[in-house]
Amino acid sequence: MEKAHLYEALYLVNHGIDEAVRGVQRLKKSPKLFMETYHKSMAGLERRRSLINLQFMLEMRELEENDESYFEEEFNVWLSDEPLTNDEVCRLMREVERQRKHEGKPPLVQFLTSRKRPKKTKKETEAVHSSRKPNGAPASESHP
Repeated sequence: MEKAHLYEALYLVNHGIDEAVRGVQRLKKSPKLFMETYHKSMAGLERRRSLINLQFMLEMRELEENDESYFEEEFNVWLSDEPLTNDEVCRLMREVERQRKHEGKPPLVQFLTSRKRPKKTKKETEAVHSSRKPNGAPASESHP
């Protein structure tokens, strides 16, 4: 999951609040008429910054914890000396394809639904697994 843009957005919010704080600090140099407004403005800006940062961090913590548990499982699968099962290979390829689609890249593989898969007859299935020609002779023999 790409998260850099979220952290960048939070940075921009904080940077904007910094700019606003500097602007308010410049007002502080003016006559005492603005002192009450200055203090309220500074407190309001910093309060809003705190609320935004806190909410962002709470939500990101949940996302990070979910990612950590998901990738811990993936990491352990890859560390195993056991070969991947067909289901694990399919799950891995589906994740790769999901990421490629999210990035706008074309698919590397196509998954067919059970309805789209062609049905094989018994003869076709045997022919795929048999080393014999349809007439019963071994495949290496040739008949005129």
